[in-house]
Amino acid sequence: MEAIRQFISGLIKRVDRLVVAMVNAAKHEQLGGIVFWAALIGLCGAFTGVAFRAAVLLVQQLLTASSAGLVETAESLPWWSRITIPTIGGACAGAFLWTRQRLLRRVRPVDYMEAVAVGNGQLSSRTALLQAASSFFTIGSGGSIGREGPLVQLAATVASKIGQWTRAPVPRLRLLVACGAAAGIAAAYNAPIAGALFVAEVVLGSIAMESFGPLIVSSVVSDATTRHFLVGPVYQVPHINFGASWELALYALLGVLLGHAAPTYLALLEQARRMFRRLHWPAPATLALGGLIVGVISVFVPRVWGNGFSVVNEILGNKLPLTLLGLLLVAKLVSTASSVGSGASGGILTPTLFMGATFGALFADTLHLIDPHLSSQEAAYAVVGMGSFLAATTHAPLTSILLIFEMTLDYEVVLPLMLACVTGHYVARIYRRGESVYTHSLTLKGPGDEDEWRLRHIAALIRPAAMIVRRDEPLAGVLDRFPARGGGNVYVVDAQNQLAGQLELDALRRAVRNLRAGQNLMAAQLMQTAPPMLTPEMSLGDALDVFVAQRCKLLPVVSGSWSPVLLGEVWRHDVLLALQDRMTQRPERRRRPPRPHEPAPARHPIPSDV
Repeated sequence: MEAIRQFISGLIKRVDRLVVAMVNAAKHEQLGGIVFWAALIGLCGAFTGVAFRAAVLLVQQLLTASSAGLVETAESLPWWSRITIPTIGGACAGAFLWTRQRLLRRVRPVDYMEAVAVGNGQLSSRTALLQAASSFFTIGSGGSIGREGPLVQLAATVASKIGQWTRAPVPRLRLLVACGAAAGIAAAYNAPIAGALFVAEVVLGSIAMESFGPLIVSSVVSDATTRHFLVGPVYQVPHINFGASWELALYALLGVLLGHAAPTYLALLEQARRMFRRLHWPAPATLALGGLIVGVISVFVPRVWGNGFSVVNEILGNKLPLTLLGLLLVAKLVSTASSVGSGASGGILTPTLFMGATFGALFADTLHLIDPHLSSQEAAYAVVGMGSFLAATTHAPLTSILLIFEMTLDYEVVLPLMLACVTGHYVARIYRRGESVYTHSLTLKGPGDEDEWRLRHIAALIRPAAMIVRRDEPLAGVLDRFPARGGGNVYVVDAQNQLAGQLELDALRRAVRNLRAGQNLMAAQLMQTAPPMLTPEMSLGDALDVFVAQRCKLLPVVSGSWSPVLLGEVWRHDVLLALQDRMTQRPERRRRPPRPHEPAPARHPIPSDV
């Protein structure tokens, strides 16, 4: 017994020294320590994903007495059960959210994107667990929402706790949380490269190897571990014939159509959120109403239950007729809007893939009705539609391309997929000031946090343009509309309100004075080249670089380079003040960013050489 006691004591000491060494490795900027913790977080993310799936299945068995797929379960239930189960599940899910609001009043829920992009990397475990418990009942009862959202949040929270335990500095803690998010996405979709690239492209906004390398390690370890527990890929993609080379034009047309459809889809989700908020009901009643709507729709279309994995597999197998595809698209759209709008805890990525696959299959069926001799399959347009619609809603075309490629492992998909994803992305950027589905996660915060986020970019500093002139507007009446105090630029826009050029005030006055009687001189005839343009998502530092390079005090802000819709203008002085506020260590003295409807504050003297 004494020998056994000594052996156990020695083993405990060795483990203790190992733990101390692990903690010390995390405190240093050495590559080995970063890779070790990224791999450990990937392992934890994989087990988190497996446990999450098991908990959802357990809740599903509790509510439906079935462990089959949600669509198969819905089809086997009587009509009244299809209504009552999502309603009860929504009420239970709302009860967990209500409990979170009551118990954690002083702890504001922090999304993993916020924690990485603008926060300090700290996530609350109690908040994540209550949110996950709520999602168990929403997903397990057939709610039309994805499971990737709370799964990734849980994996990121585990990573945050590991970083806090090792007392990692804030930059390292943010990177560890990002590794947890990448591990969660890889566990959800069996796509390690896309998981790492999604976090780098959407959340971090950088693909630098200092951050991208650990993301890759974490997602690869997570995917390799998850494959030991899950049999087969998430989507069953057969070998697909993508048609002749000339059909690339049709895939580009599909990207254009989905690029126009994506902003409408996002606007519908936001409108659903506003409608449910206007009810001012408690969370259990609101989520129960969302579940009730899904249940009523499932009486006629039971395939709206769940995140849509099984239905997408049917579409990829060419098993659904044209009329059913159209009905599914409308029913799933309303069901997803109801679940998301009611405040259900879940992901939007998987329903987005469902919409893209259904729209792509509808597009393919329509083409085959027009020309039955097309060699491409319906599944080809469905797969490309998934990637294109995802790129149009997330504004992450690289992630979308890699995600679909990892799902199919078919090189033939690359050309049509790249073309459709990039086309859909650029078309969708025209609308909604280029906002994506994840803009909501980064901008709708509390009062102080919103200012903290907005002051990182110039969006908060945009003021209405002092004067806007149409290209075809006569110059005779332009000076009468100019502000009495002067200042600012005179911008020339076209019929779509896109910035075309500018007018110099002195040249404008001379031209008006020299006008002959009856002469009609248009703004386009005197217009000069537009000055360098800023975009709302540009950082304060990048904007200041443009000001310094151009040695100017005022620059216009447009929605994007490809569609330069004039949004307003930004003064150099406001950028300097915002940078000064960002450098201040006392948050209580931070200035609130100016709002567009407010008059410009008094400007302090700034050196002219800045």
